[in-house]
Amino acid sequence: MRKLLNYDGHLASQVGNFRTLAQREAAEHRPASTATHPDANETGLRSDAEGFLSNEQTIFDGVVSEANSAANAADSRLIELRTDIQQVLADDTIGPQIEAEFASDRRRLVSVTAERIKAEVEWRSFRAQHGISTMPHYPDSLVLHWALVAAMILIETGINAAFYQNANGLIGGFAVAAAVAFVNMGSAVLLGNLFRRKNLASADQKFIGWLSLAIFLPLAIFCNALFAAFRSVYQTVEDPTNLTALNLGFQEAWAEAGRIFIFDYHFTDLSSFILFMFGIILSGVAFWKGYTSDDPFPGYSRRDRALKLAKNNELVAQELAKQKIKDLLTSHRNRVQGLASQFATHISMLSNHLSATEDAASALEANTAAIQRDFHLVLDAYQQSNLAVRGTPPPPYFNKHPVITGKVDASSAGVATAKMKHSMAGLENLHEKYRLDLNAKLNALQLQMSKILSETYARFISEIEEEARDLVERDIQTMPAGA
Repeated sequence: MRKLLNYDGHLASQVGNFRTLAQREAAEHRPASTATHPDANETGLRSDAEGFLSNEQTIFDGVVSEANSAANAADSRLIELRTDIQQVLADDTIGPQIEAEFASDRRRLVSVTAERIKAEVEWRSFRAQHGISTMPHYPDSLVLHWALVAAMILIETGINAAFYQNANGLIGGFAVAAAVAFVNMGSAVLLGNLFRRKNLASADQKFIGWLSLAIFLPLAIFCNALFAAFRSVYQTVEDPTNLTALNLGFQEAWAEAGRIFIFDYHFTDLSSFILFMFGIILSGVAFWKGYTSDDPFPGYSRRDRALKLAKNNELVAQELAKQKIKDLLTSHRNRVQGLASQFATHISMLSNHLSATEDAASALEANTAAIQRDFHLVLDAYQQSNLAVRGTPPPPYFNKHPVITGKVDASSAGVATAKMKHSMAGLENLHEKYRLDLNAKLNALQLQMSKILSETYARFISEIEEEARDLVERDIQTMPAGA
């Protein structure tokens, strides 16, 4: 829909055009001296002026219509506000609603709290059983931990490939180097992981832990001596695909490696010694990575992770229950605040419409006068320009100045203004009547919210804790013997 614009001197800007038209008409002896009605140019001018007046009336009527609608809406809302305020002041349903929310969350909270208690009992029992006084220590990411081990295997494979190269170059020694690195590092990691069992209280577990160290030390020395001796033999094998030759060479290297424990081992060259020492260092690092792949007490980290997960689940469930309570209390508070603020909103809206209506009435009066004035200005210019040129007497109606503002009516502004003032007075009276009661209700809600979110909620969580402990005790009593 095209937006209507107020009059802005559009008629006055046509003075020059109408003077030119008047001179042309006079040259043709028009209008005739006996004419009783304005000619087409004068009629068109009046039609334009009346169109501008109609436009001004339409703009004014639109403003008044919006003002009447706002007043009607305010009157309807006034009735609703009175009812809503009375309901909110008499509302005492927060207590039952809170209890209903607690009841709906009770079973889930008891369940997650019981899981946390069970996890705590198992965690503390494990600490007491094995005499643990420190907090668990284990890698945050096993992926990163084992990635370092994999990187060391690749490094050892690359370096060993250079040592094991033969007539076929590096590619010929790569497969052997990979196998050497896997056996050397893999066995060290496995034994390092088993070595953690020495920290447990059980004598059997301590034996397994120390046995893994007793196996690792000679195994690391023997394996790396074997790989160093086999390197020298492997370089002399002309055809690495000849399994018989490789088997004989391996037997020879095996025999040589066994002599290291009687201090009769011979390094054929510096490269074999470097390979041996490098392998020993990497074996030690791999053993340590295996030992630190988890907490020094096997099973401690699993219980610690389970406890952390149970605590987090409990915290999430409690926060969710508390947030539901907050949302419920906030909705009650917002309702009271919303009712208290609606008075100012509606009064401000009516005040704006009141000002707009008064401005529209003033604009209608001023623009109507301007249109009438400019109409006479252009009409006089047209007739005077015609008289200046024509040689015959002018028609009788030239001396008349028609009034075109008779249909303009601004009386509806007064009715709308009175209606809005009456609506504003009703809102102000209702606000004054319930202002203190609404403020008191809001203050009471704030105190109630504070008490519920602190004392009532804390008491509810305490009840959940007791019920969860009772549930755990019942589970223990019903657990089969020997479980």
